[in-house]
Amino acid sequence: MVLSKLYGFVLPSNGVVDILAQIYAASRDTRSCIIALLSVIGTTFAYRIIYSIIFSPLRSIRGPWLARLTSLRADILIASGFMWRLARKDFEEYGDLFVTMPDAVTVCDPDDIRMLLGNTAVNKAPFYRILKFTGIENTLSYQDNASALVRHRQIGPFLRSAYLSKMEGTIMREGVLSIKSKWDKLLDESPNGVVEVNYCDDFIIGVFGVISTLVHGRRLEELNNSESAATWIKKSLSFLGTRSMVQMLPSFISKPLLSPWEHYYTRLSMYTHESISKRTRYLKEIENSNKDSERPADLLQAFIDAEDAESKCKMSYGEIHSECLLMMQAGTDTTSQTIATTVHLLLLHPLYHKRAVEEIRSQFDSDHVITYNECREKLPFLEACIFESLRLEPVTGGILARVSPKGGVTIKGHFIPEGTSIMVNLAAANRHGRHWERPYEFDPTRFLGNREARSKIMTFSSGRRTCPGRQLAWWEMLTILANILKDYDLKMPSDCANFGPGMLDKNGYPKTMDWRMFITIKPKDSDRDCRVLVSRAKTA
Repeated sequence: MVLSKLYGFVLPSNGVVDILAQIYAASRDTRSCIIALLSVIGTTFAYRIIYSIIFSPLRSIRGPWLARLTSLRADILIASGFMWRLARKDFEEYGDLFVTMPDAVTVCDPDDIRMLLGNTAVNKAPFYRILKFTGIENTLSYQDNASALVRHRQIGPFLRSAYLSKMEGTIMREGVLSIKSKWDKLLDESPNGVVEVNYCDDFIIGVFGVISTLVHGRRLEELNNSESAATWIKKSLSFLGTRSMVQMLPSFISKPLLSPWEHYYTRLSMYTHESISKRTRYLKEIENSNKDSERPADLLQAFIDAEDAESKCKMSYGEIHSECLLMMQAGTDTTSQTIATTVHLLLLHPLYHKRAVEEIRSQFDSDHVITYNECREKLPFLEACIFESLRLEPVTGGILARVSPKGGVTIKGHFIPEGTSIMVNLAAANRHGRHWERPYEFDPTRFLGNREARSKIMTFSSGRRTCPGRQLAWWEMLTILANILKDYDLKMPSDCANFGPGMLDKNGYPKTMDWRMFITIKPKDSDRDCRVLVSRAKTA
C-alpha cells in the first residue's frame, strides 16, 4: 500500500503475491536451465575425456591435453596469427608426431612428410576451400590431386626458365628498377645522403608490380604513386587473405570485417576482368590479320594459352580470372616477404651481410644491372643466403593440411585412420635436428656446393603439389637482392630496440622481429621493425 500511495495507483491486494510468484517461478526456470546447460557441458566434457583416453584412435600419440578435447586451442591460435609459433613449440616438446586437434595430428619428420606429399592418394584438407577467391577452383584450392595435376600441366611450361626469360624485361623494370628509382629519388633529396625506408613495403610494391603487370599485360595506375601504392596493395591483399580466413563465418559477421578493404579488392578484380577481355579482343584482331607472331609474352597470355597436354583441356574465362587473383596474392606475399626476411637476417648477421655484399661488388661494376642468369652463375653465396632464409623462416609458416587416405596410413608406428586431418609441419622439418646441423642457426654456408641440402628445403612444398611459381620467385628474389646489395649500403636504425645482432633468443642466436601468420607469415609491426637506413654504396 505504501508503494501504491507514493506512485498514485491502487494495486490489488493479490497483485503483489502474483508478481512475486511469477518472479520465483521464473527464477526456478532460469536455475533449471542453467543446471541443465551445465549438465550438458559436463557430460560432453566427460565424454570427450573418456573418448580421448580409451576410444580415440589417436590416444597413443603424444600431444597437449587440451588439443585432445577441443579444436578451440588451434582455432584461436590460427585466428590470432600464432599457429606457426605453436607448431614449432609443440614440435620441440612432443617430437615428430603429435595431436593438434581431437581429429588431427601434426607430422614433422622430413622423411614422413615426403612420404605423405608424394602419395597421390593423400589429398588436401577441406581447409583449402577458403582459397577459392572467386568461388572457382585455382591451383592452390584444389583438394584432389588429379584436378591439381591437370592445372599444373596447363600452366607449368609457362613458369619455367624458357618462358620466363621472355618476361625478364618486365621483371627487371617493375621489380628492382622500380625500387631503385624510388630510393634514388629519396637519396637525391636527402641533405646527408641517408634515408630511412620501410623495405618491407618497398619490396611488396616491387614484387606486386612485377606480378600484376604480368597477369594484366599492363601496369596498374595505382603503382604510379609509390606513397599510396603500398597501402592500396596491402589492403587489396588483406581483403583476399582475410576473406579466406572468415569465409566459414556467417555473412552478418564476415561482411563487416571485410568492408574496410572491399572496394580496394573490387577495383583489382574489375581491372583483371577488363584485362582479360581486352587481351581476348586483341588476340582476335591479330588472328584475323595473320599477325600471330605478335602474341604477348606474359602470365595473362600464358593462362589464355595454357592447355593440358593429355586432355587438351584449356582454362575457362572464370578460371583465368581466379588464377590471376591467386598469382597476385600468393606470388606477392611469399616472394616479397622472403626478400624482406633475407635482408632482416643479413642485418642481424653483419659478417654474412658483408660477405654477400663483397661477393656481389667484386663481380659487377657499379653501373651494371645484374640479370638472373648472372646471379646464378656468379653469386653462389647470395643464393645460399636466400636458401637459408627459406629454411629458417619459411614464409608459409610451414603448415600444410592434408587428409589421411583411404585405408589410413601408418606414421612412426601409429595408425592414422582414414579421413583424419594431417598437418604437415614444414617449419619443423626445416629445423629438424636429425637432418640439419645447428638447426636454429642462420648459416648460409651450409648450402654452398651442397645440392643435397638444397633438395631438403621444403618451403616450396614437396611432391606433385610443389609450388609451380617457384622459378618466377627465384627470378625476382635474386635480381632484387643482388642489385640492392650492390648499389646501396643498408644499416639498422640506432633506435631499433626489439632485435639486433647482440640481442639473443633462447637458443643463443640473434633475435628476429615478431611475426604474425595469416595464410603467410608477415611482420607483426612492419612500420616499426622493417625500417632500414639506406645510402649509396661506397666505392673502394
